[in-house]
Amino acid sequence: MRPSDEELERIVYPLTRIAEGMRRAQARNYDPTKIAILRESGTRGQVRPSEIASELGLHQSSIARSTRVLEDAGQVKVDPDPDDRRSCLISLTDAGWDEVRRLTALGFDRFADFLESWDAEEVRQFGSLLTKFEESIAEVKARESAPGGRRWQKKGNP
Repeated sequence: MRPSDEELERIVYPLTRIAEGMRRAQARNYDPTKIAILRESGTRGQVRPSEIASELGLHQSSIARSTRVLEDAGQVKVDPDPDDRRSCLISLTDAGWDEVRRLTALGFDRFADFLESWDAEEVRQFGSLLTKFEESIAEVKARESAPGGRRWQKKGNP
């Protein structure tokens, strides 16, 4: 069943305001490009600057500048990419992991403040619904990015 426009408005508008508020707060406290580099390095182990630039829709030069700052702060290590001599691989140092943990704790503390007046069941239900929403997004993206090809190659084409 497709939700009505009114039902969608009650979801989309608050989510948009929340996301924008989070972006503003994050940018006010820390450079979002540096956070993305730390996050991607932590998640992937090693990451190419081009992959981060592509994910964020930024030019590689801004990733390079932020990476240099993080490297100078001792939070990331930059090594040559053995598969592509023109590129490098960024990974977290112990200090980088410490920064990721610090930023995560700050975020968790802030969310705990937001949910302080909720009972435990409401928090569990909200988490469950958000997870379900994320899974729905992933399913739609997977359908939309189905492999191309000529119409006659696709299944179910008469």
